[in-house]
Amino acid sequence: MKTALVIISSIRHTCKDRLEGIYRFAHEHDWHVQVVERAFHEVRVREQLDFWRPIGVIAECGSGADELNAEAFGDLPVVYLDADRRTRGPGHYVGSDSKSVVKLAAEHLLSLDLPNYAFAAFRLPLFWSDERRDAFAAAIGKAGKECAVFDPGRELLPHRRQKALSEWLRALPRPCGIFAANDCVGEEIINTCALLGLSVPDDIAVLGVDNDEQICENLSPTMSSIAPDFEKGGYLAAELLCRLIENRRLKPSVHLFPVDRIVTRRSTRRIACDRSRVAEAVEMIRRKGCDGISVRDVVAVMGVPRRTAEVHFREATGHSILDEMDDVRFAKVFELLKNPRQSIDALPRLCGFSTGVALRKAFHLRTGMSMRDWRRKGKEKLKMKGEGER
Repeated sequence: MKTALVIISSIRHTCKDRLEGIYRFAHEHDWHVQVVERAFHEVRVREQLDFWRPIGVIAECGSGADELNAEAFGDLPVVYLDADRRTRGPGHYVGSDSKSVVKLAAEHLLSLDLPNYAFAAFRLPLFWSDERRDAFAAAIGKAGKECAVFDPGRELLPHRRQKALSEWLRALPRPCGIFAANDCVGEEIINTCALLGLSVPDDIAVLGVDNDEQICENLSPTMSSIAPDFEKGGYLAAELLCRLIENRRLKPSVHLFPVDRIVTRRSTRRIACDRSRVAEAVEMIRRKGCDGISVRDVVAVMGVPRRTAEVHFREATGHSILDEMDDVRFAKVFELLKNPRQSIDALPRLCGFSTGVALRKAFHLRTGMSMRDWRRKGKEKLKMKGEGER
């Protein structure tokens, strides 16, 4: 069995979705995937190559990893995943579509119609944080608004960064919508707001990137986040490596994987209709909508008669309780359908539909096609579309 070496610059669990895409391609092509974690120490590239003797390498470089360069790999086929093209020069790259990430972030936060906006950078001066900072500030400026920026410009000790962030948040004009460079930064902001007595989302609305559920779901309030399609990114990297192994003369290229979706949680849900506890109802639907709950269960949380609950819910959200439940359930359906190994027969149970017939009818009504046709169409879109060297 052929071995493909995957070197990741952080730790395995932070790259789990990228690895899932790589593993999926490997299963289809009878590859063995050997993962090497770089966390806390540099990789001795030549020793790894001599030991594993791989057919090629995928080098994930989202956290830097300067030693993972072309000279270190020699003539061995290598694909860089989440790497800074500006410092590495010509090569074969797969990365997140930063423009799409920022576009979605700006649209979401601007839709809140807030008077103030800001960006908070990552704790290290990494290229993807800089890209998001500059693009978001430009998007906010194009909308006729100013964008404050928290970017110390150098690595600070945790307690010093905490102090600087506290002072920045305290001085921000409010209400303000903050785009955090990633979910870790968003976590810092929400926890610091709690210490300062600032309300999220009423004083500060927070949007992160990566949709790390361990972070987003365990914050109080839960945090909205943009979800890049990391699984597709891993698959594209493996697919590109396969092509490069078959044809060493491939011209340098850049391939971008898209944003999957935005997961809206309480940190950006500014619902004014407090008397009917609409915010709690929306959060309940988001968390339990696929567990078989009914409209009656949601109304019970709101603590008012059903007719009153429906009126208040529509006033606050613009649609009915059932519409909200359907949106949550179908978001899960679409997410699971993207995984070709997920059985369609299991979807009704996993997504809160009473029967398979009910799901099939509802799916056709919403999309105009069957679930199998929708999945097939998605596979066609997965074909790699290179941008060429920039």
